[in-house]
Amino acid sequence: MKNILRIARIELSQLFLSPVAWIVLIVFIVQSGWQYMSMLERLEQAQQMGQSVDGITERIFAGFRSLYPNMKDYLYLYIPLLTMGLISRETHSGSIKLLYSSPIRVMDIVLGKYLAMAVYSLLLMGVLFGLGMISLFTIKSTDLTFIISGIIGLYLLVCAYSAIGLFMSSLTSYQVVAAISTLVVLAILNFIGGLWQDVDFVRDITYFLSISGRTEEAINGLIGSNDVLYFGIVIALFIGLTLLKLQFERRTLPLGTKILQYACLISVMLLLGYISSLPQFTVYKDMTGNNRRTLTPPSQAVIAKFAEPVEITTYVNLLDENSYFGLPMYQNQDKKVFEPYSRFMPYMRLKYIYYWADAGNERLYKENPGLSHEQIARKLAKINELDFNMFLRPEQINKLIDLKPERYRSVRTIRYRDKITFLRIYDDLFRQPSEKEITAALKRLVVKPPVIGFVQGHRERSIERLGDRDYKVSTNEVSFRYALINQGFDVQAVSLTDPALKEKINVLVIADPVGAYNDEELSNLRSFIDAGGNVMIAAEPGSQSITNPILKLVDVKLEDGSLVQKSENFEPSFVMSGVALKNWIALLGQSNFTKLDSPFVTTPTAAALSVLPNTPFTTQPVLVTQAANTWQIAQVALDKTTEIKDIRLNDQKKSYPVAFALKRRKNDREQRILVAGDADFMSNAEVMRQSPRSVNFTFVTEAFNWFSNGEFPIDTSRPQTSDNLILADSKELTILRWCWIGLLPAVIVLAVSGLLIFRKRR
Repeated sequence: MKNILRIARIELSQLFLSPVAWIVLIVFIVQSGWQYMSMLERLEQAQQMGQSVDGITERIFAGFRSLYPNMKDYLYLYIPLLTMGLISRETHSGSIKLLYSSPIRVMDIVLGKYLAMAVYSLLLMGVLFGLGMISLFTIKSTDLTFIISGIIGLYLLVCAYSAIGLFMSSLTSYQVVAAISTLVVLAILNFIGGLWQDVDFVRDITYFLSISGRTEEAINGLIGSNDVLYFGIVIALFIGLTLLKLQFERRTLPLGTKILQYACLISVMLLLGYISSLPQFTVYKDMTGNNRRTLTPPSQAVIAKFAEPVEITTYVNLLDENSYFGLPMYQNQDKKVFEPYSRFMPYMRLKYIYYWADAGNERLYKENPGLSHEQIARKLAKINELDFNMFLRPEQINKLIDLKPERYRSVRTIRYRDKITFLRIYDDLFRQPSEKEITAALKRLVVKPPVIGFVQGHRERSIERLGDRDYKVSTNEVSFRYALINQGFDVQAVSLTDPALKEKINVLVIADPVGAYNDEELSNLRSFIDAGGNVMIAAEPGSQSITNPILKLVDVKLEDGSLVQKSENFEPSFVMSGVALKNWIALLGQSNFTKLDSPFVTTPTAAALSVLPNTPFTTQPVLVTQAANTWQIAQVALDKTTEIKDIRLNDQKKSYPVAFALKRRKNDREQRILVAGDADFMSNAEVMRQSPRSVNFTFVTEAFNWFSNGEFPIDTSRPQTSDNLILADSKELTILRWCWIGLLPAVIVLAVSGLLIFRKRR
């Protein structure tokens, strides 16, 4: 050990007596400081403009074009300059023979030189740690463990680069050749992960060998034993190769023996790498302040209910616009979607099945006029260099699974024991399912999902049509991430002529019936309510004669006339109803509305509601109008030529309830009922409305969360980060910038110059 430390000390002294080490250090200080200060100043400017700057630590250190990712891209350029002379200098000068003849072991030589590089790498990481220390004084509640996580990842990366550079330096006596060779090897290791990804056997090997991306998890706050061991194995491999190379120079051995020893070393390291990468042997440490790199407690609680492995099968339709994510060359990227789950479900199995069928991809057919489905599929397979025979034909896939209800879109199924459920791809910016959707799908396999029954038969709002007034988007649209069927619910159309509704559904929805219900239907509805069934009733102004007999069953009345609201941009009948936050939070326990200043739900053509006296229900208004700009009129269908004036006196102005939540104890459970004087609030047009900004969809989602007793949708919210304030102003940041990138390098240059002059005079 003493020899190792002695050699490391000598190597460090030689390293710092050359200008290369100091130049690299100064450049690293300037580059990192400039990147850090630029990000900090940009966020400080945004803060001055009143913009939200939550998660400042992550934004500066791990966000887009931030400190750690940028410095990671530069590191492989610095290391070859430092390692090129570690052994090649000794070989070129002939001093390596003196070392061989000394009583020092070859292992001591190799480890001593590597230790010197590890210490120098620690100095580089000290620069980044210094910026982290500055953050303690410039950012409120800095997430220091997150900063340390990134430093650990980058340090392991630099140490791996150093081991590679050490080996390349042992192969030649020319330092320039060693530097170039190291750059080539590092480039190969960085880009090999993207090679031959369409070949099943080679895909996993090249992906494992790739050093690119191995630090991403640590940079983003999650340290995994698989990544730590990967770097350890890379370091041990190249140190071992260096050791063998130098030992072979001292002894004359047959070529076959040398090859065998090299092969044994590489094989052992690859085996260790494979074992360490298995999910069941991987240990994780979440270094983020709010554990955002770990599944939320509700997700972990769902996973704890599984006693056997689950099987996720991805059905990839070549003719679907979302097919690219599941193609062989992108499979490893696709599997990352489930990495947070494989941490808790290490025996999860992933399968891919490929087929082609008409998925209604209009763009594809427009770009290839006159071609049949099969011709287009063959063309796509040829373009992507895929074997067309790997894709099942429509009749073949239909024998395996019925994907017609999914419109033959690319989709996943999750199987557990004898149960199976769908996990879909969505037509939004992110496409892939998030934790909310994945956990909801998993939970459906271990609990009975709630069934929402939408009454049909009297021209109620449809869950199958995409008209503006209908309900498909929020309930039954497979491509919409937040539709009820993608959040854990079962949705189906029902008829009030069925007397056994209570045994079949959990929530009954009656939305704007156009015709009156007959005695049989009203009797079945009364039985459902008397049995304690949960109900949502949405009515429209002018339908009092139809809906009040229904509402009377829950002691609510739809008032005559309609509500109008004064607005500069919309018709008077367009009413914005505010969420009664206190009542809403009392019902749910918590709500996303607390993050908003004034949550409003659009309720076009709404009527006021009232509660009948002596009701057994506990009632709370959950949507109310503003007293200042909303009033009641006798008309229902407004004439656009008629000017609506507010003739109320100040003491006559009041708020009107537009929606009530009712509850009572019935049959040893809490019965829950929601009544709205508007049926458009969950229509396709309103949940997708961009202006004015509203919370219709969140209101609908939370309402069904209330109906399901919090079972669905899954709550994957996390505590807000507290690093949301920059403590320094622009002047202080400017001073800090020039002290770091100007004064500090200048002091180092002067100190080093003085040291070198002093040593030269001695």
